[in-house]
This record gives sequence, C-alpha cells and structure tokens, in this order.
Amino acid sequence: MGNQWVLGFYLVFLSMFLVATKYTCLGAQNSTRSCHERERLALLEFKHSVKDDFEILSSWVGIDCCSWKGVRCDGVTGRVVGLHLRGDFGDYDYYEDGYYLEGDKVNPYLAELRHLQHLDLSGNNFYGSQIPKFIGSFKQLSYLNLSYALFSGIIPHHIGNLSNLKVLDLRSSSYDETRLITSNDMAWVSGLSSLEHLDLSFWGIIGVLAFKKQWRRKLFMIAEVTMDKV
Repeated sequence: MGNQWVLGFYLVFLSMFLVATKYTCLGAQNSTRSCHERERLALLEFKHSVKDDFEILSSWVGIDCCSWKGVRCDGVTGRVVGLHLRGDFGDYDYYEDGYYLEGDKVNPYLAELRHLQHLDLSGNNFYGSQIPKFIGSFKQLSYLNLSYALFSGIIPHHIGNLSNLKVLDLRSSSYDETRLITSNDMAWVSGLSSLEHLDLSFWGIIGVLAFKKQWRRKLFMIAEVTMDKV
C-alpha cells in the first residue's frame, strides 16, 4: 500500500513537471516572435518621417512592432516580413473615404527590414520623389506595389536584383504627366526571373516604348502584363 502511494505521488509529480516544462518551452518559442529592436526603430523612423493626418500609423506604439497595424512578422523569428500600408491617394477604383500618408521620400531606414517579402506603399503621396534604390536590397521580396503613390523619374535598375519578385505594380496616376515613372533602359527586367505579374499602366511614353522594343520576348514569359497609356 505504501509503495502504491509513493508510486502515485511520483506519477503526479512527473506529470506536473512535464506540463511545466512544456509551457516553459512554449514561452521560450513565443519570446522569439517579439519584434526585433532594430526593425522597430526603423519603423518608428519611417513613422516620424511622414505626415499621417488620417492616423494610419496610430497603433505604432509600444515595444512589439509585430502587433502594429500593417506590420506582419514571421511567427518563428519575429522578423518583419510584410509591410502593408496601402492608402487611396490617386486610385479612383480603390477610393473610399480618403486616407493616405504623405512624405517627401521613403525613409531610408526601411532598408533595415532585410527580411521583407511583401511591401505595399501604394496609394500614398510621396510628392514626385524617385523610387528608392534600397528597395533592390530586399532579396526575399515577392510582392512590391508602389502604384498611385506619386513616384516619378527613372526607375532604379536595382529593382532587377529582386529575383524572387512575383508581383510588381508600378502604375502611375495619369492626371499628372509631370509625375510619371519612366525608364530608358529596361535591362533590370531580365533579373526578375520569378515575375508573374507586371503592371506599368500610365507609364511615361519613353518607358512604354523602351519596354516594348527591348523586352518583347520577356512579355511572353510573364503571366500578366499591363501597359496602358492614356
């Protein structure tokens, strides 16, 4: 009888130990999902560099940037892998009540988000600034949407480094001919070996002609290409 009591006590203790160990391990795993400080500071630098009248970034407070609206983190590493900040500036098909960010340029601190796979800055107002070259450093990027964001000038060839990119949307607002994205050398397209969708609607006429002339064969390798010009 005494031995049975000892055995029962031992089994209860062992069960409690295993349960405690399990939740300790789970807690350790969850701790790795917390926002990385360097990436959190980079996001805050971006927040402070834009005008946010519509409080799109109002949730960007506290130490865990993975819980901020528009920010998506990897569930295991905690690295920022997605930034979805779509506004509705200049996109009349998407227009609702009007909300967008405004900035003179895209803050270069975003280059710290080296694990980005999804980047959507469409529908915001960047006042005719050029697409930043550092976007070409996001080697894991598979989705890039910079449409209707009032970017202008020559597209940087650095985007050709994005070999994992599947979707590239560079639509421009047709109402302002002085603020169109264009290119006179489309060699960067050859580096987009994974590209499935490309939208160049309302590009400057130089860019459209260059694309059609230099990369006619590439068109047949991309599942969907849009190049309307009005």
